[in-house]
Amino acid sequence: RDVVMSRYRALAKALSGWAILTLGVTLSIAIAQAVGSRTETGPAFIRVSQAVLVTLFVVPAIVACRRLLDRRTLAGMGLSRHWPAAAATGVAVAVVTGAVVWTPVFLIGWARFDHLEPAALATFLAVNAVVLLLYEALPEEIALRGYGWSTLRESWGPLAATMTITVLFCLSTAFSNLIRMTSTLVLGGGTTGFSLAPSGNDPFFYIVLLFVFGLTLVAARRIPLPGALTSAIAFHHTFLTINRVLLGGLGWIDSGVGIEFATPEVAGISLVHAALAGTVFMVVRRWLERRTAVVSRRVA
Repeated sequence: RDVVMSRYRALAKALSGWAILTLGVTLSIAIAQAVGSRTETGPAFIRVSQAVLVTLFVVPAIVACRRLLDRRTLAGMGLSRHWPAAAATGVAVAVVTGAVVWTPVFLIGWARFDHLEPAALATFLAVNAVVLLLYEALPEEIALRGYGWSTLRESWGPLAATMTITVLFCLSTAFSNLIRMTSTLVLGGGTTGFSLAPSGNDPFFYIVLLFVFGLTLVAARRIPLPGALTSAIAFHHTFLTINRVLLGGLGWIDSGVGIEFATPEVAGISLVHAALAGTVFMVVRRWLERRTAVVSRRVA
């Protein structure tokens, strides 16, 4: 009975971390848009404000849950002051696998560069670095692969924890959209519609990509290095940056890179990128585990 209760408590904690994340995102969007409409600021200000607010809402709340309510250390979530090696691994895997996947696409003519504007690219990289880190990579990894996955793994094991957190990750956008739609209806502002994916994305492909991406992020989180969660954060940030540069940026800011694809489906190569990166992370994890075991036997 104690084991069953422990599992239910772990699941409740993971769900609370996910709820904190989705509610934080929803509240941040509402506040930033309200301020933006009243001050008549541009879309960049709104997006940066949303990003800052998400991190301010989500990260301290998750840390408080871990330290004050659970009375556990942040190290158990995969955080450490000795994080550079883990972060470098995340960046390296994203860049190398991206080159392996995308280079043949250009060589065989499925995609070609149309134009490059260095100043626009530099601006995009700077703004994107802040927004992507604070709006997505940092709060999502802290809440899901940090707090949620680590908590579930202790009671349910790594496989159940991985599948649960990955499904929740896929449902985050839908849940946030549902909250906004419900609040709009309650406040009498009409309905904005409900979608499983952000506007302009095919729902089926979006969910599949999120699922594979989510599994890859867990694989990054599991590498046996101090501060392993920063590997997931770094990979998350680098992978999405590569995609956004190649796909022309975001709706509110251009990447300065123009690429013509032979067919729209070619952009789906990002799914292959995520899958290959996940495989590499698993290979790296097993190699590091074997190396650690060999060193331990020699010391013994």
